[in-house]
Amino acid sequence: VSLQELLFEKQEEEKKPLKKKKQDDEKDNKDIDNGPKPRCRGIRLQNGCEITVSDGEGSVISTLGFLPTFLHLLPPDIRSAHGVLPGLPAVAERRPLMKILVGLRGTKEELDLTGADWYRLPNATLPRDELDPLTGGVKFGNIGVDDDDVEGSGGGETMETAEMTEIAEGGGGRGKRSKATTTTSTSSSSSTTIATKTPRRSKFTSGQSWMKVSFPSAKDPSWSDCHGSVSTCVVTIEADDDYVKMFDTKPKIYSIFNKGGGSAMVGDGTAGRLTDRVLKDLMETFPQLGDKMECIQLCGPFRSGLTQNPARFAIKGNRPETPYPGLFIGGADLTVADSFSGAIVGSWLAANAVMGYSYVDHLYLKKNITSDLEQFLEESYDVEEDLAVPFDSKECDDAMMKKNNEDGIAPTTTAESSKEE
Repeated sequence: VSLQELLFEKQEEEKKPLKKKKQDDEKDNKDIDNGPKPRCRGIRLQNGCEITVSDGEGSVISTLGFLPTFLHLLPPDIRSAHGVLPGLPAVAERRPLMKILVGLRGTKEELDLTGADWYRLPNATLPRDELDPLTGGVKFGNIGVDDDDVEGSGGGETMETAEMTEIAEGGGGRGKRSKATTTTSTSSSSSTTIATKTPRRSKFTSGQSWMKVSFPSAKDPSWSDCHGSVSTCVVTIEADDDYVKMFDTKPKIYSIFNKGGGSAMVGDGTAGRLTDRVLKDLMETFPQLGDKMECIQLCGPFRSGLTQNPARFAIKGNRPETPYPGLFIGGADLTVADSFSGAIVGSWLAANAVMGYSYVDHLYLKKNITSDLEQFLEESYDVEEDLAVPFDSKECDDAMMKKNNEDGIAPTTTAESSKEE
């Protein structure tokens, strides 16, 4: 059952004397920023079930990200009355991601797979340097920037506008007609034409678009023991405009209107054509997978948090604590997006915020939840756990005996062996 909204305690409305309308309007923004906020007391699911925390002590931690929490889960009446995080309108949502799941026949040794992820970054190593014709010097350009693309690194789509004014004298002038959409307004003395360039659609381009390839089965040492001669591959790409649409709002957000779930048949419709282009790039990078594919599935789009731009790290609200008591934010939005380690660190920060630890505790007192847990952990364990790498006690005994021999320590004898002697 999916999540519907957050639950908040009801606040008692204070009776205030009537004031002038201008004074009320001037204090509206101050009340939203500095006024008392209701406490978050739980969540409500789509089936109507409510899960609440203990009164006055419990906390709700959202690892979905800033935008889903405050735009989708925060009730509209609470959002309009008390506002959102400081600086949230300045950020932008990253373009949603899609994943192609590929089942492979063979082990990681047979397919020569690695546990490291493979990335392709568009124009990451193509600096746009320019040569000055007068001095002969080289003017260094930006790395990873394509002036022809209308979509920036922040995932936003821009509209280029140009205003052209012509003096209408004797029927006007003659020139080239622009292919862009134009809007013309005329007057008795002049004619003004505003040309709007339609933004280029974002499509996955073979050999150029951003792509990530990972082999989860190669990262698990016990995978072959549990699943045999089978491997997995996950290819991650940015969703095309056929699946998502960006709205130039504050903050900039994406709307998902076409789900790509299900098995992707080669050449079957939009999903099939997209899968063909992705698999073509996959085969060029990993040619040993050509005849080893057993099944292919296209999933997504999935929301991927905030865009990695300076505004994301500069806003005041990018922290685990929120203006609403009892509500905390965790996950990769606090640290680095599209990172498993970043999500863990973000959740660790949220857990420390719930316990009330501040930067003074972290930096000066060296006190956090990790140091608290270390006080209760035992140094050794007698019970053998289910480890990813099988534990062999005989190998440990042999290694210990070898070390004792090198150090000149005589091996210990048992009571029974000494009695026999």
